[in-house]
Amino acid sequence: MPADAALKQQIHDILRERFPGETVDVSDGDGDNIHVVVVSRQFDGLREREKQDLLWTAIDRSGLSDHEKTLISLILPYSPGDLK
Repeated sequence: MPADAALKQQIHDILRERFPGETVDVSDGDGDNIHVVVVSRQFDGLREREKQDLLWTAIDRSGLSDHEKTLISLILPYSPGDLK
């Protein structure tokens, strides 16, 4: 069963607000899980934990329920340099 389209859009909007002008992709994972990828220069020079913290802080402050947050099964932050 694909992830809820409205929830995926909500997550996309939350991250787009936090990372304007950057690449934000929110897609279906396995079952009703959600996968998130963000490519941003804000991640330049940060360690993986710091990148994750930036994303999860935005999600935690968004008002999503705990259940909605548990549906995010993969969250990948990249700086453009990571993809070269």
